[in-house]
Amino acid sequence: MSRIMTFIEGYDTGDTWEKLIVSCYHLHYQNDHYTPIPATHDGDAGIEGFTQSGVVHQSYCPERSYTDKEHYEHLRKKLTADITKLMNNASRLSKLGVPPITEWHFNIPEYRDARILSHAQKKQQEVLKAKKDKPADFIHISDGFKIIIKTVESFAPEIARLYRNDLMARKLSIPINMDTPPDWTKCDSEKVSNIRRKIKAVMLVSDDADERLNHVVKMFIEHYMRGIEIMTRLRAELPEVYEDILKLERSYKGEVSRTTNMNIDQTLNKSIFDGILNEFQSKLERKFSKMIEDELITELRNEMVGKWLADCDMEFRSVGDGQ
Repeated sequence: MSRIMTFIEGYDTGDTWEKLIVSCYHLHYQNDHYTPIPATHDGDAGIEGFTQSGVVHQSYCPERSYTDKEHYEHLRKKLTADITKLMNNASRLSKLGVPPITEWHFNIPEYRDARILSHAQKKQQEVLKAKKDKPADFIHISDGFKIIIKTVESFAPEIARLYRNDLMARKLSIPINMDTPPDWTKCDSEKVSNIRRKIKAVMLVSDDADERLNHVVKMFIEHYMRGIEIMTRLRAELPEVYEDILKLERSYKGEVSRTTNMNIDQTLNKSIFDGILNEFQSKLERKFSKMIEDELITELRNEMVGKWLADCDMEFRSVGDGQ
C-alpha cells in the first residue's frame, strides 16, 4: 500500500475514493473552473469532472486485496473500459459543456506494475489514431491528447489542505505500532546522555541504577526516535501539515528554554516539567484537534518533549548543583 494511504484511512472504497479525488480537483483546479459530473443520471460519460482547459479525470479504487498480477489486470480493464466510454460519448460531453480534451487522468491509489503505464500509452495512441481516421467523431479530443496515471501521491498538497481546512471526513492518523518500540540503542549517545541527565533532575534521582529512572529515560528515548519517524513521514508526504506542526513547536520551545533555564529551585523541576507537558498538549489540541486524532496529538507532544530533552531547548538544574 502507498505510504500516504495510511494517512487517509477509510478512503479505500470506490465511493469514498471518488469523493476524495473530486475534492482534490476542486482545490487544484479552482482557478480553472473545475466542474464535477454526478453519475446519478445516465452515468458519468467516462469522466468524474472537467476543467475549462480540457483536463478530465476518472477515479478507480479496487475494493479487494489482489495479487500484483490481479491488481494490474483490474486497472488495465478499468482504464480500457473508461477510455472506450470516453470515445463513444462525444455528443454527451458536448452537451455537458466539456471543452476539447487535452488530458484524461486515471486516478488510482497506487499501481504495482509499470505495465499500466505502457497500457496507458497504448490507449493514448489508439485514441489519437481514431481521431485522425474519423475526426468528425472526436471533436472533443485535442491533437495533443494525453492519458496520465495519477496516484494518491499526486494529491498530497490537496489532501494536506483538506485536513488543514477541516474538510476531511476523518481525522489525520498515523498507525503507530506500540508493541514494537524503536531500538533506542541506535540513538546518538549524546542524546541519550542529555535525556538521562534531565530526567534525573526532574525526578530528583541521583542513582543511575534506579529502576523508575531507567524506565522513564527509555520511554522518552523511544518518544524521541518515534517522533523522528513521524515527522519525517509528514515532511515527505504532507509537508503543509508538517510545517504547521513545526511552526507551533518552534514558537513554544523558546518559552520552554526560558522557563526551565531560569528556574533555580530543584524541587520545582517536576511541576515545571508537568506544566510544560500539559500546556503544550493544550496548544496542540487548540490548533489541531479538528484535524488530527487525539492519539497522534499526544504522540506529537511526547515526541517534541523528547526532542527538547535530547537537545538544548529544555534544561533542569540537577541534584547536587549549586543554588
